[in-house]
Order: sequence, then structure tokens, then C-alpha cells
Amino acid sequence: MGGRLVFLLVATLLVSVSEELNSNGQYLLELKNSLEDEFNFLSNWNSADGTPCGWIGVNCTSDSEPVVWSLDLHSMNLSGILSPSIGGLIHLKHLDLSDNEFKGNIPKEIGNCSLLTFLYLNENWFSSPIPEETGNLSSLEQFEAYDNDLSGSLPNSMGDLQNLRKFRVGGCQSLQLLGLAANQISGEIPKEIGMLGNLTYLWIWGNQLSGFIPKEIGNCSNLESLALYENGFIGYMPVEIGNLKFLKELYLYNNGLNGSIPREIGNLSLALSIDLSDNYLIGEIPTEFGKIKGLRLLQIYGNQLKGVIPNELSSLSNLTSLDLSINYLTGPIPQQLGQYSSLSLVDFAENNRTGKIPPHICRHSKLILLDLGLNRLYGGIPTEIKNCKSLKRLDLNGNRLTGTLPSEVGNLVSLYFFRLSDNNITGAIPLEIGNCTRLQTLQIAGNHFTSKLPKEIGKLSQLMLLNVSSNSLSGQIPSEIANCKMLERLDLSHNNFVDSLPNELGTLSQLEILKLSENKFSGTIPESWEAFLI
Repeated sequence: MGGRLVFLLVATLLVSVSEELNSNGQYLLELKNSLEDEFNFLSNWNSADGTPCGWIGVNCTSDSEPVVWSLDLHSMNLSGILSPSIGGLIHLKHLDLSDNEFKGNIPKEIGNCSLLTFLYLNENWFSSPIPEETGNLSSLEQFEAYDNDLSGSLPNSMGDLQNLRKFRVGGCQSLQLLGLAANQISGEIPKEIGMLGNLTYLWIWGNQLSGFIPKEIGNCSNLESLALYENGFIGYMPVEIGNLKFLKELYLYNNGLNGSIPREIGNLSLALSIDLSDNYLIGEIPTEFGKIKGLRLLQIYGNQLKGVIPNELSSLSNLTSLDLSINYLTGPIPQQLGQYSSLSLVDFAENNRTGKIPPHICRHSKLILLDLGLNRLYGGIPTEIKNCKSLKRLDLNGNRLTGTLPSEVGNLVSLYFFRLSDNNITGAIPLEIGNCTRLQTLQIAGNHFTSKLPKEIGKLSQLMLLNVSSNSLSGQIPSEIANCKMLERLDLSHNNFVDSLPNELGTLSQLEILKLSENKFSGTIPESWEAFLI
């Protein structure tokens, strides 16, 4: 009988100790029960404790009846759902669940944590819309929820967060950064965006936003960076963008914008980078771009622009990257282009450009990519090309260029891609081509090259593609070509090559395609080559 009494007394004591855990601790245990804790980070979350104040990730106030004010569980490899019990921690000011694998909805009960100042939910797998109750967090200053799988529209209640300073996931008049990048946010940008007079960064690229860019965005007079790219925006670029006098970055590419580029864009006097590519913009390139003296990057490729390239672009001394490819531009390329600016990228491919290659385009020896392919350029390749020692990619394919390939091409020691196909180049292939030892692609098909294929080709040990077809090359194929051990495709067809094929070609173990047709070869072809012949 006595032993039974002792057992009951001990059991009663254990129950009473467990029941002493305060309500904050019980809410946290409910939260833990909804999670998978693979590395046992929460092992000391014990129901036998009076308070959770000593638990991993938990911080409490220091008064006589402590309550949880901070919960920091970032980077603990936790997974599962976020329990609605989080809403019971009404004294919480700091909540960091970032860099875990939480999934499912953000519980609406989080709106009960009205004292929350810092909320970090980024780098998880939360899905569905941000709950409307988030607007109850009137003390919130920082809210980060990027790198999730959020969808739906932003709740209207977000406009009530008057203290919000940083939002990466407004009616938030103090908001300085709004980041929604790389989620699945849909809907339109509300015209109330114009109320965010302190906003400096608006990054909502990579979502499913649609509709028009509201003209009210021009009221965000402190904007320095506007990134709306990779969405589904349509309609005209609002002329009010020209009101953003402090704007340094404008990225609207890969949308469905149409209409012309507003001339007010020239008012962006502090702009450094402008990218309007991959839209349906029409009309001419505004000469007002020439007013943006600090402009470094201008990309408007993949549109339907017509007219000429403004001469004013040549005066932009800070310009390094200029891509106007895949449009309907006509007329000559400004001949002063490159004289005053250290260009590193110039791409005018797939237009209807005429005239000559600008002689100063490599004047400052910084050019890395020059693509003028698929135009109607005429004249010769300027000998000033010798200044392009930094050039890695040169594409002059599909023009009407004449004259010879200058020996100065041998100065292009950094070149790995050179395409000159389908022009009217004459004369011999210069021996100096062998100095371009980094070449991986050499395509000079469809010209009028004569004489022999120089043995110096054998110095191009990294060459993977060599196409000299449809020329008037003659003589024997040099055996040194077998030194190009990386060759995968070799096209010598439609020339006047004679005599037998060098035996050394059989050592090109990487060769996938070998074209020799329409020549004047004699002798036999080794059986091991038959699989390569077309």
C-alpha cells in the first residue's frame, strides 16, 4: 500500500512539473511537433522546463515573468510546416526562420505577433500568397521572404505597414527597398506604388506580373534602381520614368512592352545601365541617350526598332557595352564609335546596317566582343583591328565585306571565336592566323580566298571547328592540321584542294564531322574515315 502511495505521489509531481511550462513554451513545443529536426538542433526543447528561455534559438525578456521576444532558427535544416501556434507568441519582436526547408502556407496567425519588428522567412519553400493578416504587423521594419515559391498577389494590407524599411519578397511610405525577385507573384503593380516617395530600390524581376507599368512610378523620385525584367508587362514605357532623376539602373528587359522609347529617357542624367531588350519596342533610338554622359551599358536588342544609330552615342565616353542587335536598324554605323569610349562589347548583329566598320572601334584596346554579323556592311576589314588584342569573339558573318583579311589579325591573341563566312574576302589566308592560338572556332566559308591553306593552322591546338568551305583554296591539305587534336568538325568542301589526303588526319580522334566534297583529291580514303564523310 505504501509503495503505491509513493508511486502516485511521484507521478503527481511529474505531471505538475510538466504543467508548469508556461504558455510560450507550449506554443513552441507545438511548433516543434510540426517540424522535422534532422540534426536535433532543438534537442533541449523540453516540456519539463518551467520556461523556454534556455532553449536553443529562444531569447526571453529579463523581468519576473519572462516572455519570448526573439526566435532565431535560421540555417538549422528544419523542414515541415510552420505551425499556426506561432501566433501565440504575441510578444515576439524578432523571428528568423531563414535558410531552412519550411513549406506550405505562411500561417495567417502570424498577424497576431503585432510587435514583430524583424521577420525573415527567406530561402525556404513557402508557397501560396502572403497572408492578408501580415498587414497587422504595424511595428514591422524588415520583412524578407525572397527565394521561396510564393504566388498570388500582394495583399492590400501591406500598405498599412508605415514603419517598413526593407521588404524583399507598398503603401509603405518609409519603405526604401522593395524586393520581390524570383518568386511567382502575379497581378499588376498598383498605382499606389507612387506613394513610396522614399523608395530607392524596386526589384521585382523574375515573377509573373502583368499589365501596364503604372505612370505613378514616376512619383518615386528617389529611385536609384528599377528592375522589372522577366515579367509579363505590356503597353508603353511611361514617359514619367523620365522624372526619376536619381535613377542609376533601369532594367525592363524580357517583357512585352511596345510603343516607342520615350525621349524623356534622356532626363536620366545619372543612369549607368539601361536594358530594354527582348520587348516589342518600335520607332527610332532617341538621340537623347546622348545626354546621359555617365552611361556605361545600353542594351536594346531583340526589339523592332528602325532608323539609324544616333551619332550622339559616339560621344558617351563612359560607354562600355552597346547591344542593339536583332532589330531593323538601317544606315551606317557612326564612324566615330569607339574613339572616345573604352568599349568592351559591341553587338549590332541581325540588322540592316550598311557602310563600313568604324576604324576606331578598338582604339582603347578593351573590346572583348564585336558582333556585326548579318548586316549589309561593305568595305574592308580595317587594319586598326591590330589594336583589338583583348578581343575574344569577332563575328563579321553575312555581310558584303571586300578586300583581304589583313595580317594584323595575328595580333588578336585572345581570340577564341572568329566568323567571317559569307562575305567577298579575297586573297590568301594570312600566315599570322597561327598566332591566334586560343581559337576554338574559325569559320571563313563562303568567300573568295585563294592560294593554300597555311600550315600555320596547325598551331591552333585548341581549335574545335574549322570551316573553310566554298572558297577557291588550292594545293594540298597541310599535314600540320593533324596537330589540332581538339577538332570536332572540319569542313574543307567546295574548294580546289588536290592530291591525296594526309595520313595524319586519321589521328584526329575527336573528329565527328569531316566534309571533303567538291574538291580535286586523288588517291584512296582510309576505311576508318568513312563514318566522317558527308
